[in-house]
Order: sequence, then structure tokens, then C-alpha cells
Amino acid sequence: MATTNGANVDIQGPLKELDEIYVDINAIVEQLVEEEAALHAKYEQKKVPLYKKRQGAIDKIPGFWHTCLEKHPIISSLIESEDREAISYLKSIDIERSADMPINYKIVFKFAENPYFTNSELAKEFDFSDKGCIKVTNPEIDWKEGKDLTAAPPKLEGEDDGDSFTENEDTSFFCWFNDVNGSDLADLIANDLYPLALMYFTGSAESDDDDEVPVYDELAQGDVEEEYEESENAGSDEEAEDAPVNKRPKCT
Repeated sequence: MATTNGANVDIQGPLKELDEIYVDINAIVEQLVEEEAALHAKYEQKKVPLYKKRQGAIDKIPGFWHTCLEKHPIISSLIESEDREAISYLKSIDIERSADMPINYKIVFKFAENPYFTNSELAKEFDFSDKGCIKVTNPEIDWKEGKDLTAAPPKLEGEDDGDSFTENEDTSFFCWFNDVNGSDLADLIANDLYPLALMYFTGSAESDDDDEVPVYDELAQGDVEEEYEESENAGSDEEAEDAPVNKRPKCT
């Protein structure tokens, strides 16, 4: 109830009507997000020949991609000191998009021979084709003995089972390759770091407009380490169906 000129007015009806209108408005906004993402992906696919040419030049610059990761304001915060030496063996990052549906992509990290794992590349794939959920395919990292950066350290004598959580287990950058979702970080790599690599390498990627808030700030303003703890909770089935592609739950 609300009071107007001393009289009580029932506003529940109008509020319900407004709520229904905003449901329709939000549906249009979600459609806009979907179409913008699809359009962006389409034009990223058109850049593939230029990205291949770019990599030829990058190959002449030692530590290029390692430097890009370290200079990215969000991604760098996810790299622990233990990760840095392993990432120093990174040779290239590539985004392989589906020709039929460019919104689906694979993120490929290629490594030189290193003392940590035998893989020459680690590829994590995202399929957004199903509007209700994300299908994620993770690589299996073949860690060398005693070099698993994602493994929990041995328990100390007298430590209870309740203390099984360890900071290293959840914050190593390499945990992302095992994450059941990880689409927020994937979006950051595929649609920010990768196309703007030169700007991050030179340190010129920061916006001069303080009032402009990039879409990626949503990840930065939250607890970035949640990226490694669990996938997004999309709420009801209806909410999941309407969620933007990078917010949908992983299929089980």
C-alpha cells in the first residue's frame, strides 16, 4: 500500500504490471547481448589470416605472450609466483573459432619443452551452441613428477580433514584448465587479451576514459578467485535459458 493525499492506494497491481513489462525489456536486452556476441565472433573470424601473420612477428619477440599475461590487470592477478616460471615457457596463444559458429572457440596455449609437464599445448574448448548451457572440454595436463602446480601440498601433522582447502590448489593459473566452466576468464582471453595483445605488451591498453567501464570489469570487481572455485550459478532453468553465452551453466 502507498499513501497519496492521505488516502491509501493499492499499488501491488501496477507493480506486478511493471514487473511483467521489465521481463519483456530484459528479454530484448538478452537478445541484444547474444547478437552482439555473435557479430563480434564473426568479425574475429575474419581476422584469422591477420592473426596468423601477427604470430609470425611475435615469434621474433622473446616472452611476448608471457609479458602480455603479466601486464593484463586482471589475468596477472590470477598468476601465482609458482606459475610464473612455467608460464615463461609459453610460446603462443591462439583462438581457434568454429567456421560454422564462430561464437564457439578453443583457446590453445603452446609451450616449449619445460620441466613442468610434457604437453606441447594445452587447449580448452567452449561450445555455446546450446542456449541453455556451456559445453566445456578440458585438456589433461601430464605433469612431471613433483611438478604439479595444481596439487594440494601434503597435510601437516595434526591437520584435520576440515583444512583440506589450500590457497595453491585454488589460485594456480593452471587450475583454470581443469575448471568445469571458466568461461569468464575464457572470454577475457579470447575477446580482450588476444585481439589487444600488442597493446598489453606495450602497456598502452588502459583506457584514457575513466568513466568508461569495460564489460570485463565485472570479473575484476568481484572475487576473481571464484573463477577457479565453481561455475556460475544460473538460478532457475528459465534464467539459464536466457543468460548471455558467457554466463550459462556447464552441461552435465
